[in-house]
Parts: sequence; structure tokens; C-alpha cells
Amino acid sequence: MTLDSHERRKYYRIDDDVLLHYSVLEQSESAARQAEHVELSAESVLAELDYELNQAINLVWRDQPEVGRALGLLNRKISIMGSLAGATGEEDDPRSYTPTRVSLSGSGLAFEASEAIPEGTALLIRIRLLPSQASLQLPGCIVGVPERVNGQGEARYWTRIRFDGNADAQEALIRHVVQKQGAQLAGQL
Repeated sequence: MTLDSHERRKYYRIDDDVLLHYSVLEQSESAARQAEHVELSAESVLAELDYELNQAINLVWRDQPEVGRALGLLNRKISIMGSLAGATGEEDDPRSYTPTRVSLSGSGLAFEASEAIPEGTALLIRIRLLPSQASLQLPGCIVGVPERVNGQGEARYWTRIRFDGNADAQEALIRHVVQKQGAQLAGQL
């Protein structure tokens, strides 16, 4: 994986395990998606509540680790139940997502794809963050030529995607990355 020397990162990036589903958008679909106005969805409200609840649980965790752990488990259980109850279509079906290791930030992601998708191709990316099962939908675009990854088995291609909209979903991603980074740092102390 090589990066253009002119590329600048806007957000902190982490390696993370997510559930991922993507589809290539037709040119007309891509233009229509980019023209849509972003509305505050139930998912973004739930993501905001989840963030605030996690902040409160982290405070409890410091003084009473057992209570903090129990609250965290309850929050995860509620999130999973809510995501399963809200699944309405095939794209929302958790079984349509692939467990994937990604390099994730608020402005994009990179992962090993099973196909070489040409640079500039518009995609619709659906991500379920773990362990919360928060579901995000983001339009994006392939940046750079996918690089073949050396390995055994089927061909894999290192694919980089820049997100092209949905500020609410990008904000939820940034909160997720910050939470994961905080958990990683807490584990190192």
C-alpha cells in the first residue's frame, strides 16, 4: 500500500473489524445520491444517544468497574436487538454484510476487496460498527488504483474509498474511531 505524497489525512485512522456491504452505483444513482439533502435520521439520533451513554458508562467504569461493565453489556444488547428489529430489506439484513478488517477514519476507509474496482467508481457503502451494530450508509468513491495484495487463495485488492457525503454518518464514524482509540489506550495503561 503506497500513498500519494500529496495526500493529507484529516482524521485519525484505526484498524477495525466491521460488517461491510458495498454496491457500485450507476452514474444516475450517484448523481441523485449526491444531490440528496442529509436529514437527521433515527440512526443518527441513536448513534448520538449511544455516544452519550458510552461517555456516562466510562465515568461509572472508573469508580465501579462491575457496574460499568454491566451497563456496557446492556447497551450492546439493546443496540443489537434494535438493529435486528429494524432490518427491513436485504441490504439491512445483517447476513448480507461481510465481516471485514478495515482501515477506518471519518473521511474514508480501506480494505481488501475480492474484485478490482476501477478508480473513480461511485459506491454506496453500508457499515455496521462493532460491537454496537450501529448501521451507517455513506456514498463514496474509489481513490487510487486498487493494488493486488499478495497472499494465498483468491485474488484480493487493497481498495481505498473516500466518503462523499452524509455528514451525520461521518460524524458517527468519527465518534466510533475516537471511542475505539480511547479503549485501545485504556487497555495499554
